[in-house]
Amino acid sequence: MSVRKLPNGKWVADVTLGKRLDGSRDRRQPEFKTKKEAEKEERRLLMLKEARRGRSYGGILFSDFVTDYFWPQKTYLRGTTIKGYKRDLKLRLLPAFGDMAIEDIGRYEIQKMINSCATKKVATNARGTLSSILRLALEMDIIAVNPASFSYQYPKASDSNPELMGVWLSTFKEIKQVLDFLERNHANEPVHRICVLGLCMGLRKGEIIAAHADNVHLRQYYLYINETCTEGDDGVVFTDPKTPRAFRPVPIISLAYKWLEAWSKEGGYIVHDEKGNPLTPRATRYAVGKVFDREKFEDGSPLPRITPFSLRHSFATSCVNAGIEVTKLSKWMGHRDIATTQKYYVKQKLKDLRSDAALIDDSI
Repeated sequence: MSVRKLPNGKWVADVTLGKRLDGSRDRRQPEFKTKKEAEKEERRLLMLKEARRGRSYGGILFSDFVTDYFWPQKTYLRGTTIKGYKRDLKLRLLPAFGDMAIEDIGRYEIQKMINSCATKKVATNARGTLSSILRLALEMDIIAVNPASFSYQYPKASDSNPELMGVWLSTFKEIKQVLDFLERNHANEPVHRICVLGLCMGLRKGEIIAAHADNVHLRQYYLYINETCTEGDDGVVFTDPKTPRAFRPVPIISLAYKWLEAWSKEGGYIVHDEKGNPLTPRATRYAVGKVFDREKFEDGSPLPRITPFSLRHSFATSCVNAGIEVTKLSKWMGHRDIATTQKYYVKQKLKDLRSDAALIDDSI
Protein backbone atom coordinates (compact mmCIF):
# COMPACT_ATOMS: atom_id res chain seq x y z
CA MET A 1 0.00 0.00 0.00
CA SER A 2 1.56 3.29 -1.09
CA VAL A 3 -0.35 5.42 1.44
CA ARG A 4 -0.03 4.23 5.02
CA LYS A 5 0.00 5.52 8.56
CA LEU A 6 3.30 5.63 10.41
CA PRO A 7 3.89 4.86 14.12
CA ASN A 8 4.40 8.59 14.74
CA GLY A 9 0.83 9.26 13.62
CA LYS A 10 1.72 10.81 10.28
CA TRP A 11 0.78 9.52 6.83
CA VAL A 12 3.29 8.69 4.11
CA ALA A 13 2.89 8.54 0.33
CA ASP A 14 5.35 5.81 -0.68
CA VAL A 15 5.90 5.72 -4.44
CA THR A 16 8.86 4.40 -6.46
CA LEU A 17 9.27 6.46 -9.63
CA GLY A 18 11.87 4.23 -11.24
CA LYS A 19 15.63 4.42 -11.29
CA ARG A 20 17.99 7.35 -11.03
CA LEU A 21 20.86 7.96 -13.45
CA ASP A 22 23.24 6.11 -11.14
CA GLY A 23 21.00 3.02 -11.22
CA SER A 24 19.65 3.40 -7.67
CA ARG A 25 15.92 3.23 -6.96
CA ASP A 26 14.13 6.60 -6.99
CA ARG A 27 11.78 6.10 -4.05
CA ARG A 28 9.76 9.03 -2.65
CA GLN A 29 8.33 8.89 0.89
CA PRO A 30 7.00 12.34 1.84
CA GLU A 31 5.12 12.51 5.15
CA PHE A 32 1.93 14.44 5.91
CA LYS A 33 -0.29 15.17 8.86
CA THR A 34 -3.44 13.79 7.22
CA LYS A 35 -4.32 10.87 4.97
CA LYS A 36 -6.00 13.20 2.49
CA GLU A 37 -2.77 15.17 1.98
CA ALA A 38 -0.81 11.95 1.48
CA GLU A 39 -3.32 10.68 -1.10
CA LYS A 40 -3.05 13.93 -3.05
CA GLU A 41 0.72 13.61 -3.16
CA GLU A 42 0.43 9.96 -4.18
CA ARG A 43 -1.69 10.97 -7.18
CA ARG A 44 0.89 13.56 -8.20
CA LEU A 45 3.79 11.12 -7.91
CA LEU A 46 1.94 8.47 -9.88
CA MET A 47 1.27 10.99 -12.65
CA LEU A 48 4.96 11.88 -12.70
CA LYS A 49 5.87 8.19 -12.81
CA GLU A 50 3.62 7.50 -15.78
CA ALA A 51 4.73 10.68 -17.55
CA ARG A 52 8.31 9.40 -17.36
CA ARG A 53 7.15 6.23 -19.07
CA GLY A 54 5.53 8.25 -21.83
CA ARG A 55 2.00 7.39 -20.72
CA SER A 56 -0.84 9.20 -18.97
CA TYR A 57 -2.04 8.14 -15.55
CA GLY A 58 -5.52 9.29 -16.42
CA GLY A 59 -4.45 12.78 -15.45
CA ILE A 60 -5.56 15.16 -12.79
CA LEU A 61 -8.45 17.35 -13.80
CA PHE A 62 -7.75 21.03 -14.21
CA SER A 63 -10.43 21.88 -11.65
CA ASP A 64 -8.94 19.44 -9.11
CA PHE A 65 -5.45 20.80 -9.66
CA VAL A 66 -6.65 24.34 -8.97
CA THR A 67 -8.39 23.27 -5.77
CA ASP A 68 -5.82 20.79 -4.45
CA TYR A 69 -2.52 22.36 -5.49
CA PHE A 70 -2.81 25.88 -6.89
CA TRP A 71 -4.73 27.66 -4.13
CA PRO A 72 -2.87 25.99 -1.21
CA GLN A 73 0.42 27.26 -2.67
CA LYS A 74 -0.82 30.78 -3.42
CA THR A 75 -1.77 31.94 0.06
CA TYR A 76 0.66 34.87 -0.19
CA LEU A 77 -1.24 36.55 -3.04
CA ARG A 78 -2.85 39.94 -2.49
CA GLY A 79 -6.60 40.11 -2.11
CA THR A 80 -7.05 41.97 -5.39
CA THR A 81 -4.98 39.36 -7.26
CA ILE A 82 -6.99 36.50 -5.75
CA LYS A 83 -10.18 38.30 -6.72
CA GLY A 84 -8.97 38.59 -10.32
CA TYR A 85 -7.91 34.93 -10.46
CA LYS A 86 -11.27 33.79 -9.13
CA ARG A 87 -13.08 35.94 -11.68
CA ASP A 88 -11.09 34.46 -14.58
CA LEU A 89 -11.55 30.92 -13.28
CA LYS A 90 -15.29 31.27 -12.82
CA LEU A 91 -16.08 33.02 -16.10
CA ARG A 92 -13.46 31.63 -18.50
CA LEU A 93 -11.12 28.89 -17.35
CA LEU A 94 -13.29 26.40 -15.48
CA PRO A 95 -16.02 26.41 -18.19
CA ALA A 96 -13.32 25.78 -20.81
CA PHE A 97 -10.94 23.39 -19.02
CA GLY A 98 -12.59 22.28 -15.76
CA ASP A 99 -13.31 18.70 -16.87
CA MET A 100 -10.10 18.25 -18.87
CA ALA A 101 -6.96 16.47 -17.69
CA ILE A 102 -4.41 19.22 -17.16
CA GLU A 103 -1.87 17.60 -19.50
CA ASP A 104 -4.47 17.61 -22.32
CA ILE A 105 -4.71 21.39 -22.39
CA GLY A 106 -2.88 22.53 -25.50
CA ARG A 107 -2.57 25.39 -27.95
CA TYR A 108 -5.84 24.61 -29.74
CA GLU A 109 -7.90 24.52 -26.53
CA ILE A 110 -6.35 27.75 -25.26
CA GLN A 111 -6.91 29.57 -28.54
CA LYS A 112 -10.52 28.43 -28.47
CA MET A 113 -10.92 29.90 -24.96
CA ILE A 114 -9.33 33.16 -26.10
CA ASN A 115 -11.67 33.33 -29.10
CA SER A 116 -14.66 33.13 -26.76
CA CYS A 117 -13.59 36.32 -24.94
CA ALA A 118 -15.36 39.53 -25.88
CA THR A 119 -12.33 41.83 -25.63
CA LYS A 120 -8.57 41.66 -25.77
CA LYS A 121 -8.27 42.72 -22.13
CA VAL A 122 -10.55 39.90 -20.95
CA ALA A 123 -8.59 37.42 -23.05
CA THR A 124 -5.15 38.55 -21.85
CA ASN A 125 -6.28 38.45 -18.21
CA ALA A 126 -7.66 34.92 -18.60
CA ARG A 127 -4.54 33.69 -20.40
CA GLY A 128 -2.35 35.26 -17.72
CA THR A 129 -4.24 33.45 -14.95
CA LEU A 130 -4.08 30.17 -16.89
CA SER A 131 -0.33 30.62 -17.41
CA SER A 132 0.19 31.08 -13.66
CA ILE A 133 -1.69 27.83 -12.95
CA LEU A 134 0.09 25.82 -15.63
CA ARG A 135 3.46 27.22 -14.54
CA LEU A 136 2.92 25.57 -11.16
CA ALA A 137 2.00 22.29 -12.89
CA LEU A 138 5.22 22.55 -14.88
CA GLU A 139 7.26 23.13 -11.73
CA MET A 140 5.62 20.05 -10.19
CA ASP A 141 6.57 17.94 -13.25
CA ILE A 142 2.92 17.24 -14.04
CA ILE A 143 3.26 18.72 -17.52
CA ALA A 144 6.32 19.00 -19.76
CA VAL A 145 5.65 22.51 -21.09
CA ASN A 146 3.41 25.48 -20.28
CA PRO A 147 1.26 25.96 -23.42
CA ALA A 148 -0.21 29.21 -22.05
CA SER A 149 3.23 30.79 -22.54
CA PHE A 150 2.93 30.48 -26.33
CA SER A 151 1.85 33.32 -28.62
CA TYR A 152 -1.85 33.62 -29.45
CA GLN A 153 -4.22 35.64 -31.59
CA TYR A 154 -6.40 37.97 -29.53
CA PRO A 155 -9.70 39.69 -30.21
CA LYS A 156 -9.43 43.21 -31.50
CA ALA A 157 -9.02 45.80 -28.77
CA SER A 158 -12.35 47.44 -28.03
CA ASP A 159 -12.93 51.07 -28.94
CA SER A 160 -13.59 52.05 -25.35
CA ASN A 161 -14.02 55.55 -24.05
CA PRO A 162 -10.48 56.86 -23.40
CA GLU A 163 -11.79 58.67 -20.32
CA LEU A 164 -13.49 55.59 -18.88
CA MET A 165 -10.90 55.35 -16.09
CA GLY A 166 -10.93 59.10 -15.55
CA VAL A 167 -9.36 62.20 -17.06
CA TRP A 168 -5.61 62.67 -16.73
CA LEU A 169 -4.59 66.23 -15.94
CA SER A 170 -1.34 67.19 -17.64
CA THR A 171 -0.04 70.27 -15.82
CA PHE A 172 0.25 71.45 -12.23
CA LYS A 173 -1.74 74.52 -13.26
CA GLU A 174 -4.71 72.22 -13.93
CA ILE A 175 -4.03 70.36 -10.69
CA LYS A 176 -3.99 73.63 -8.71
CA GLN A 177 -7.27 74.70 -10.30
CA VAL A 178 -8.90 71.47 -9.09
CA LEU A 179 -7.38 71.72 -5.60
CA ASP A 180 -8.48 75.36 -5.28
CA PHE A 181 -12.03 74.32 -6.12
CA LEU A 182 -11.93 71.59 -3.47
CA GLU A 183 -10.50 74.02 -0.92
CA ARG A 184 -13.36 76.43 -1.55
CA ASN A 185 -16.12 73.84 -1.57
CA HIS A 186 -14.94 70.64 0.17
CA ALA A 187 -12.04 71.63 2.43
CA ASN A 188 -10.89 68.80 4.76
CA GLU A 189 -13.49 66.37 3.39
CA PRO A 190 -12.29 62.92 2.27
CA VAL A 191 -12.37 63.92 -1.42
CA HIS A 192 -10.08 66.87 -0.67
CA ARG A 193 -7.60 64.73 1.25
CA ILE A 194 -7.66 62.00 -1.41
CA CYS A 195 -6.92 64.47 -4.19
CA VAL A 196 -4.11 66.21 -2.31
CA LEU A 197 -2.35 62.87 -1.73
CA GLY A 198 -3.00 61.64 -5.26
CA LEU A 199 -2.46 64.79 -7.35
CA CYS A 200 0.40 66.28 -5.32
CA MET A 201 2.28 63.12 -4.29
CA GLY A 202 1.38 60.46 -6.86
CA LEU A 203 0.26 57.84 -4.34
CA ARG A 204 -1.58 54.70 -5.35
CA LYS A 205 -5.18 54.38 -4.17
CA GLY A 206 -4.23 51.84 -1.50
CA GLU A 207 -1.37 54.06 -0.33
CA ILE A 208 -3.73 57.03 -0.04
CA ILE A 209 -6.08 55.04 2.17
CA ALA A 210 -3.22 53.75 4.35
CA ALA A 211 -1.38 57.09 4.68
CA HIS A 212 -0.93 57.76 8.40
CA ALA A 213 -0.12 60.92 10.35
CA ASP A 214 2.80 59.15 12.06
CA ASN A 215 4.57 58.91 8.71
CA VAL A 216 4.38 62.62 7.92
CA HIS A 217 7.80 64.24 8.44
CA LEU A 218 7.25 67.96 8.01
CA ARG A 219 10.75 69.13 8.89
CA GLN A 220 12.25 66.83 6.27
CA TYR A 221 9.39 67.51 3.81
CA TYR A 222 8.40 63.91 3.11
CA LEU A 223 5.70 61.32 3.74
CA TYR A 224 6.99 57.78 4.24
CA ILE A 225 5.04 54.99 2.53
CA ASN A 226 5.17 51.66 4.34
CA GLU A 227 1.63 50.30 3.99
CA THR A 228 -1.15 49.90 1.47
CA CYS A 229 -4.80 48.84 1.54
CA THR A 230 -6.33 46.14 -0.65
CA GLU A 231 -9.83 44.73 -0.91
CA GLY A 232 -10.52 41.11 -1.77
CA ASP A 233 -13.12 38.45 -1.03
CA ASP A 234 -12.21 38.57 2.66
CA GLY A 235 -12.71 42.32 2.91
CA VAL A 236 -10.29 45.18 3.45
CA VAL A 237 -6.71 44.33 4.45
CA PHE A 238 -3.73 46.55 5.27
CA THR A 239 -0.49 45.04 3.98
CA ASP A 240 3.03 45.93 2.89
CA PRO A 241 3.26 48.07 -0.25
CA LYS A 242 2.96 46.55 -3.69
CA THR A 243 6.70 46.08 -4.32
CA PRO A 244 9.93 46.48 -2.30
CA ARG A 245 10.57 49.79 -4.06
CA ALA A 246 7.14 51.01 -2.97
CA PHE A 247 8.63 51.43 0.53
CA ARG A 248 9.77 54.99 -0.03
CA PRO A 249 9.84 58.59 1.17
CA VAL A 250 7.62 60.81 -0.99
CA PRO A 251 8.51 64.53 -1.10
CA ILE A 252 5.86 66.99 0.08
CA ILE A 253 5.45 69.82 -2.44
CA SER A 254 4.20 73.28 -1.48
CA LEU A 255 0.66 72.62 -2.78
CA ALA A 256 0.26 69.88 -0.17
CA TYR A 257 2.39 71.11 2.72
CA LYS A 258 -0.10 73.26 4.64
CA TRP A 259 -2.77 70.58 4.43
CA LEU A 260 -0.50 67.74 5.57
CA GLU A 261 0.66 69.97 8.39
CA ALA A 262 -2.93 70.37 9.57
CA TRP A 263 -4.03 66.79 8.99
CA SER A 264 -1.00 65.23 10.64
CA LYS A 265 -1.85 67.07 13.87
CA GLU A 266 -5.17 65.17 13.97
CA GLY A 267 -3.35 61.85 14.27
CA GLY A 268 -4.52 58.58 12.78
CA TYR A 269 -5.19 57.97 9.10
CA ILE A 270 -5.09 61.09 6.94
CA VAL A 271 -8.15 60.05 4.93
CA HIS A 272 -10.91 58.94 7.27
CA ASP A 273 -14.65 58.94 7.82
CA GLU A 274 -16.60 60.88 10.44
CA LYS A 275 -15.61 58.37 13.13
CA GLY A 276 -11.91 58.53 12.28
CA ASN A 277 -11.84 55.15 10.58
CA PRO A 278 -9.92 54.74 7.29
CA LEU A 279 -12.03 54.62 4.14
CA THR A 280 -12.49 51.43 2.17
CA PRO A 281 -11.49 51.35 -1.53
CA ARG A 282 -15.18 51.38 -2.42
CA ALA A 283 -15.88 54.40 -0.21
CA THR A 284 -12.85 56.15 -1.74
CA ARG A 285 -14.23 55.71 -5.25
CA TYR A 286 -17.63 56.96 -4.12
CA ALA A 287 -16.22 60.04 -2.38
CA VAL A 288 -14.35 61.12 -5.52
CA GLY A 289 -17.14 60.25 -7.96
CA LYS A 290 -19.75 62.08 -5.91
CA VAL A 291 -17.94 65.35 -6.60
CA PHE A 292 -16.33 64.97 -10.01
CA ASP A 293 -19.28 63.22 -11.69
CA ARG A 294 -21.84 65.81 -10.56
CA GLU A 295 -20.39 69.21 -9.71
CA LYS A 296 -19.14 72.13 -11.80
CA PHE A 297 -16.74 75.02 -11.43
CA GLU A 298 -18.25 78.30 -10.28
CA ASP A 299 -18.34 79.58 -13.88
CA GLY A 300 -20.53 76.63 -14.90
CA SER A 301 -17.84 74.65 -16.73
CA PRO A 302 -17.74 70.95 -15.85
CA LEU A 303 -15.13 69.52 -13.53
CA PRO A 304 -12.71 67.09 -15.17
CA ARG A 305 -13.91 63.54 -14.60
CA ILE A 306 -11.25 62.58 -12.08
CA THR A 307 -11.17 59.11 -10.52
CA PRO A 308 -8.87 57.53 -7.89
CA PHE A 309 -7.21 55.76 -10.84
CA SER A 310 -6.44 58.97 -12.74
CA LEU A 311 -4.99 60.90 -9.78
CA ARG A 312 -1.62 59.12 -9.87
CA HIS A 313 -1.48 59.27 -13.66
CA SER A 314 -2.24 63.00 -13.62
CA PHE A 315 0.62 63.56 -11.19
CA ALA A 316 3.11 61.60 -13.32
CA THR A 317 2.13 63.34 -16.57
CA SER A 318 2.29 66.78 -14.93
CA CYS A 319 5.74 65.99 -13.52
CA VAL A 320 7.09 65.08 -16.95
CA ASN A 321 5.58 68.22 -18.48
CA ALA A 322 7.18 70.24 -15.67
CA GLY A 323 10.59 68.91 -16.71
CA ILE A 324 11.21 66.23 -14.06
CA GLU A 325 13.40 63.41 -15.36
CA VAL A 326 11.58 60.11 -15.76
CA THR A 327 14.36 58.28 -13.91
CA LYS A 328 13.72 60.42 -10.83
CA LEU A 329 9.95 60.23 -11.26
CA SER A 330 10.13 56.43 -11.37
CA LYS A 331 11.70 56.38 -7.89
CA TRP A 332 9.12 58.89 -6.66
CA MET A 333 6.33 56.63 -7.91
CA GLY A 334 7.88 53.49 -6.40
CA HIS A 335 8.23 51.60 -9.69
CA ARG A 336 10.60 48.70 -10.17
CA ASP A 337 11.38 49.72 -13.74
CA ILE A 338 11.50 53.08 -15.49
CA ALA A 339 9.66 51.45 -18.42
CA THR A 340 6.57 51.10 -16.22
CA THR A 341 6.57 54.85 -15.60
CA GLN A 342 6.96 55.66 -19.27
CA LYS A 343 4.48 53.13 -20.61
CA TYR A 344 1.61 53.31 -18.15
CA TYR A 345 1.81 56.56 -16.21
CA VAL A 346 2.65 59.27 -18.71
CA LYS A 347 0.01 60.23 -21.28
CA GLN A 348 0.22 63.37 -23.32
CA LYS A 349 -2.95 65.17 -24.33
CA LEU A 350 -3.47 66.27 -27.93
CA LYS A 351 -3.36 69.93 -26.91
CA ASP A 352 0.08 69.40 -25.34
CA LEU A 353 1.33 67.74 -28.50
CA ARG A 354 -0.04 70.68 -30.52
CA SER A 355 2.00 73.02 -28.32
CA ASP A 356 5.11 71.03 -29.15
CA ALA A 357 4.18 71.17 -32.82
CA ALA A 358 3.91 74.96 -32.50
CA LEU A 359 7.47 75.07 -31.15
CA ILE A 360 8.63 73.22 -34.27
CA ASP A 361 6.72 75.64 -36.48
CA ASP A 362 8.33 78.58 -34.71
CA SER A 363 11.79 77.14 -35.21
CA ILE A 364 11.11 76.75 -38.92
